[in-house]
Amino acid sequence: MRNGLYLLGLLFAPCVLLASGGGDYDIIERTINFVIFVALVYYFAANAIKDVFKARRDGIANSLAKIQEKLQDSKKAKQKALNQVEEAKKTAKDIVEAAHKESAIIVQKIEESTKNELENLVRQYNEHIAFEQKKAEKLVVDEILSEFLNKDSIALSKDVLIQSLLKKAA
Repeated sequence: MRNGLYLLGLLFAPCVLLASGGGDYDIIERTINFVIFVALVYYFAANAIKDVFKARRDGIANSLAKIQEKLQDSKKAKQKALNQVEEAKKTAKDIVEAAHKESAIIVQKIEESTKNELENLVRQYNEHIAFEQKKAEKLVVDEILSEFLNKDSIALSKDVLIQSLLKKAA
């Protein structure tokens, strides 16, 4: 409203300035015609101008509402992403725990299998030593038998030979 008064004051300022000059100027009529013209334009175009500004205001409000919606959507998407990150962290933690448990189980199984393998190797070694002892005993017995049997001068009975062999083997 204040701006309108300033506008009218500016419109009538030339009238006041030129009114004192006694010349033949039609400034007053022209100013009145201009004011009437502006009033008619305002009367007929005011609704159209108001509609334009209202449409502009509504457009701005709509774009602001869309921006608010996008902002809310992005906040929801951010929250969803944060939730997914938390779930992924929990899943990763569970996977790491499971891997540690599995590695402990695998280590235990490897230790057990190594222990069993060592026991088998010791048992095989002992069996091999026993086998080699029997083999050595057999060779000694064969040597002694061939030594006694090859000598013509000594004639022994089977009982004596068996007794001597048993003494040698023991």
